[in-house]
Amino acid sequence: MKKISFIFLFTLIASLSLNAADFKEGLADALAPSADKYLMLTKGFLPSYELQKGPSVWEIFVSFFSPQEKDANQQAIAEYIYNMFIIDAAKGETTRQAILDTSYTGALDPIYRSGFKSGEEIKKFYGKYGEQINWKIKDMFDKTRFLNYNPKDKNILNQQAQYINMLAATYQKNGAFSYNYGEAALSKEKLTSTRVFLLKKYISDTDKQNKNMSVIYKQADPVKMLDNSTRLGGGSSSAINYTYRPLSQECAACSYSFCKHVCKFTQDRYSLYKLLRVYEVYAKPSNGFLKNAKGKPDFFSPQGDKYPAWDYHAAALLVFEVEDGLSFTVVDTFLSKEPISYDNWLAFFDKTDTYFTITPFIRRENVEKTFMPTDKLPASYKPHPVRK
Repeated sequence: MKKISFIFLFTLIASLSLNAADFKEGLADALAPSADKYLMLTKGFLPSYELQKGPSVWEIFVSFFSPQEKDANQQAIAEYIYNMFIIDAAKGETTRQAILDTSYTGALDPIYRSGFKSGEEIKKFYGKYGEQINWKIKDMFDKTRFLNYNPKDKNILNQQAQYINMLAATYQKNGAFSYNYGEAALSKEKLTSTRVFLLKKYISDTDKQNKNMSVIYKQADPVKMLDNSTRLGGGSSSAINYTYRPLSQECAACSYSFCKHVCKFTQDRYSLYKLLRVYEVYAKPSNGFLKNAKGKPDFFSPQGDKYPAWDYHAAALLVFEVEDGLSFTVVDTFLSKEPISYDNWLAFFDKTDTYFTITPFIRRENVEKTFMPTDKLPASYKPHPVRK
């Protein structure tokens, strides 16, 4: 299939105006024959280097909403449902899944801009404000001119209710609003040699920075907190214990650092990188410690060194536009010297005992405050224990 750029595709689709009796079939016809690129329609967000001090918000590349939108939660649900309609139509879905997996990459991201803490909270909110949300969805379809959307059509409302149930069930499954692993959704397209070269350079640059930094952990001593509270009328700094770990030895912090580095150098270079999304991906055990593909809690560095047992593991996941599809690429210097495909990264783990979650990367002030130059650590800070 001839290559179509994301911006051109979005402009082309947005220019269509259809009058279809059946909403889903009409939308699927509008997307054909470019259904293999349907995910790009939900990727109007390019990597951002902006530091977020409050709720996480990605800079919007193609904005459906006014910055003055009063109700961010209504906005988030409306965009989520809008994205779900597009993805299902392009995929030709006729049945609903129980939870969101990576085949819905992009659809869930708006929820990270919301203040929801549970699936039940979202269901109650949608039940209360469904009418207002539906009109926001109609406004989005009117602006993109895909086709007519009737916010009072019972079939459409039933489908939207299923999307809300999927979202709630996903939270219950993962303990967070994050994508579950779905192998069928993964592109196995290889990256170009140029892109691999650039990513390896960024890995090297990030590693150099990380070697001079530590991650700080802050723990309250409950006994001291209680004692200070009784004697002094409140807690004191002496009740806080500070520990640290080299940033290069902490997978979540290391991945965060790499994501930050990539966003800084690619945010204004879409034509060169074709980088659509930057995620943090987590592997978590069903119980106890993570197990490798052989069912043992033993993981090894690319140099062959054995790690202590892991409670979880984190890596950076990049989504690129490639010829006729998408490429899901993982950067994980703990397990591989160079970027690898997402399916190859998953092969390190025992899938029967592990669940995988994917969350959008956003620079977060509270995280970056925990990074400190190693040579600036106060003498009172102690090494953070490593679980064997």
